[in-house]
Amino acid sequence: MLKKMLILSSQVLLRENSEFIICPAFIEISGIHITKVKKHTLKSYQEHKKKEKQNNQYEIHDFGDRLISPSFVNCHTHIAMCFFRAILSNRSQTKNLVEDLFFKAESHLSAADVLAFARMGVYENILNGNALIWDHYYHGISLAQACLEIGISAVISPTLQDLSGPGVALCERAFQETLTIHESSQYSNAGIFSAFGPHATDTVSENLWEQIRQAALEHNLPIHSHVAQSYEEVKRIYARHHLTPIGFLNKLKIFDENINSLLVHGIYLNKGDLKKIHRKNCALVYCPFSQMIFQFPANILEWEKYDAQWFIGTDCVASNDSMNVQKEMRFVGGFPSLNNTFGNFSKILNKKLGKENNIFIKNRIKTKILEDKFSNLNFLLNKVLSGPGNFHPHFVAGTIEKEALANLTVWETNHPCFWPPSDLLRSLSMGDTTGAIYNMCINGKWYGKNGEFTQSILESHKYKESLNEANDRLRLLIKKI
Repeated sequence: MLKKMLILSSQVLLRENSEFIICPAFIEISGIHITKVKKHTLKSYQEHKKKEKQNNQYEIHDFGDRLISPSFVNCHTHIAMCFFRAILSNRSQTKNLVEDLFFKAESHLSAADVLAFARMGVYENILNGNALIWDHYYHGISLAQACLEIGISAVISPTLQDLSGPGVALCERAFQETLTIHESSQYSNAGIFSAFGPHATDTVSENLWEQIRQAALEHNLPIHSHVAQSYEEVKRIYARHHLTPIGFLNKLKIFDENINSLLVHGIYLNKGDLKKIHRKNCALVYCPFSQMIFQFPANILEWEKYDAQWFIGTDCVASNDSMNVQKEMRFVGGFPSLNNTFGNFSKILNKKLGKENNIFIKNRIKTKILEDKFSNLNFLLNKVLSGPGNFHPHFVAGTIEKEALANLTVWETNHPCFWPPSDLLRSLSMGDTTGAIYNMCINGKWYGKNGEFTQSILESHKYKESLNEANDRLRLLIKKI
C-alpha cells in the first residue's frame, strides 16, 4: 500500500475568511486529493515538525521556508492550437480571425494531429505553473489522452457545432466524447473531467442547444462556450432572433439555476445582458491579450458594476502566444487606467485650468478607486485559483484544502523575481515568477526534479518524443494547408 504524502513548509498559501494568507502548514495527500491541511503558528509548526518526521506512515517532503501555493487554473484554453504559431503570418489579412483563418486550417486536422499538438500545449501550461486547464476543441478524446499522458488536471469540452465550422462533421461524435470522458473512471482518477462545449451562439442550432441543456441537467455537467465574441456572431443572432447572444441563451433556458455556464469573452455585452448573467451559476471568462488581438478587450468595469462572476484565462496561442496567466493578471490590475487613455481628457494639457480640468481630476479619483480594487491581490488571485477551481460540480481545485485536487506549486523565494520577499502575494499576482518554480505536484505526483523543474522536463525522454512527433505532424499539416 502506498504511503500518504506529507508536505511541510513554513510558508503555505491558504484561504481564510475569503482572503489569502501565508502561514506554516502541513498538507496531507492521498491519491489525487488533499486529505488534510493543518495550519500552524511558527512555534507549533517547529514542535510538530519533529514529531511528524518520525511518523513512518508518511512520505515526507520538507520544503523549509519555500512558498507553497495552489497551482494556477487556466480556465479557457485551446491547447492543440499552439500549431498556429507556424501559420499566422497572414493574420492581418483577416476580418474575423476565427472564421477566416482558424476554421480553414482546422478543417485539415486529424485526431492524431490534435493529440500531438495538445501534448505540447499541456507542457507549456505546466511550465507556466498551470496544473488545471479548461480546454475547448475538436477531437475531445485526443485532448483527454494528451492530458492523461503528460499529466495535468483538465476539463475537456469537445467542440460542438452543427451550423458552421470544422466541427459540423464531428458533432455527434463530439457529443458522445463528452459523455465518454465524463463516465470514464480512468480519466476522473487522473483529474480529467468534461463539460459540454457548444462553440458559439451562431454556430450551434436551437435544437442542439436544447439537447445540450437537457444533457447538462441529466449529467450535472457545466457548459463551456464562446459567447458574444465577434461582431459577426452578434449580427447573425440578431438577424435570426432579434436578440443578443445572451438574450438568445436566456430564452433557451441555458441559464437554468441547475446548470453552471462558463461564458467566454463577452466582448459585446450590454447592460441587459449583464443583468441576466449575474447569478452565481454563470461566470464570464476574460482573456485580455487574446481579445486585444482578435477583437478588443471586453469591458470588465461593466462586469464588476453589474456584479458578474468572472475569471481570467489565456485562450490560445493562436491569438495570444502565451499560456501565462500571470501576465493576464497584470493587465487586469491596470485595466481601469485604460478608461482615460483615448478620452478627451488627454487634451487637458493644452488648455487652461477650468471646467475640463475639474472633470479630469474627478475622473482620475474615480479611476484610482477602481485601480485599488482591480489590483487587489486577493481579487486577482481568486480569478486564477479558487474562483475557476470551484466552478465544476464534480471537483474542487485552485485551493489548498481537504478534498481539493492535489495541485501544488513550490516556489523558490530566493529567486530574484521574489526579492525582496516582503510581499509574496504581490509577486504571485503581479510578477513573472514561472522561472522560480522549484517543483509542482499535479494530481498528487511530483512533476519535475526539485530545483531543476523546467530543465528536468525539457531534458526528459517523454518530452523529446512529444516534440519530435509534433514537429513531424506540423510539417505534414502545413503542406495540406
